[in-house]
Amino acid sequence: MITDGLNPFTILLFIGAVLAGATLIVLHVVARVTKREPLARITLRLLAGGAGVYVVLFLLASLTSRNRVLAVGEEKHICEVDCHLAYSVAQTKSEPLPNGLVRHTVTVKVRFDEETISSRRPRDATLQPNSRYVALIDEQGHRYPGSTEGLRRKLIPGESYTTDIVFDAPADAQDLRLVLRNNDPETAFIIGHENSLLHGKTMFALPRKAA
Repeated sequence: MITDGLNPFTILLFIGAVLAGATLIVLHVVARVTKREPLARITLRLLAGGAGVYVVLFLLASLTSRNRVLAVGEEKHICEVDCHLAYSVAQTKSEPLPNGLVRHTVTVKVRFDEETISSRRPRDATLQPNSRYVALIDEQGHRYPGSTEGLRRKLIPGESYTTDIVFDAPADAQDLRLVLRNNDPETAFIIGHENSLLHGKTMFALPRKAA
């Protein structure tokens, strides 16, 4: 299974790091105000040491990752803590526009993978997807964003649907790939998530010949 890197362990680690950091900052400030210098030094060392460990783990996960380009029909799972939504490219079509651009319509299949839900989650409970970002990216790194409106539909486990996403790109844009990822800002700070600094990205290849 190819995922975006989010999992309960890294979420708990991130939340724990934030709570521990906030607690140590408060204790350090209180110790400074009350002139308890030994406690101030201890909290500062713990804060610096904990932050250092988190940064090392963060960079290690990013630097050992790699980029992936998935074939048409191959799935990428975007995690929602206790369950996964699977995304894949079903087909594409292209048409030239009068202004020199090309309109690419990418049909994306969305599937609520029932094999990934928590045992405590009711089978008929709906899932509202988190924020998403979609764009086409060419070989030079230029991005051409699209609308995520069609990706907001609620799903129950095992349900799936397809939606068309439209992108306008220059006619000379080469080697177009689809970027479809979580767009929640906190994911940039979670160890092992594809949105984190220097981490490899998982993208989708488009058919070389439009349908």
